[in-house]
Amino acid sequence: MRAPAFQLWPTMRRVERTAWNAIVRCTRAEKLSTLPLPIPVEQWVEGPLGVTFGIADLGPGVLGIARPPAREMLISDTLVNAEPRFRFTIAHELGHILLHPRLHAEFRERADGDYVEDRIEREADRFAAAFLMPLPALGVELTRVTAKHGTDPGAVLASARASHPESLRLLRSHVLPHITRRFGVSLSAAARRFCDVQLPTGDTALPWEVCAQLLPPDPARDGRRQS
Repeated sequence: MRAPAFQLWPTMRRVERTAWNAIVRCTRAEKLSTLPLPIPVEQWVEGPLGVTFGIADLGPGVLGIARPPAREMLISDTLVNAEPRFRFTIAHELGHILLHPRLHAEFRERADGDYVEDRIEREADRFAAAFLMPLPALGVELTRVTAKHGTDPGAVLASARASHPESLRLLRSHVLPHITRRFGVSLSAAARRFCDVQLPTGDTALPWEVCAQLLPPDPARDGRRQS
């Protein structure tokens, strides 16, 4: 994919590189000249990435299980009808398989897990975001949606970092909904993606304090992550 004019850079480079390498492997295996959106995560996991995938009753509070040595994952049947969360959980478990193959024989993702404080789980989260919202495609879509409103990504993000009401409104009402539809992710995942990337200047695209203003109040999310 040709790099967009507007550039975003990762803060976790190893995680981002691992996600992008997995995407490249899949597009080459399927002889694709353009990146399909939303990313066909379930198809790619079972296909080019060679991971055994299943849906099962995993018990109370367990959303997903990854077993890196066996290259297999299970996703809770409770997520089947919650597509953004289902997709993110698949990508999260894939992150464990590709990033942490020697750390544990099994990872269990729980709905009540303290992922903010767990570095390994946070890496898997960021992998999931990078895999589902690749930076080149994110730059293209961000440019596309802001252009429709007579502005550009750099200007919108800069004024949003200063909590300018009009830019916050544009992000809340138009940019984030466009990102969620285009990439098949939740509103929280889309907002947090901007917290995990930076501009060429080194500035975070959007600090979490700003991202939080873009999301409806949800106390359950404060202790949870992007799912």
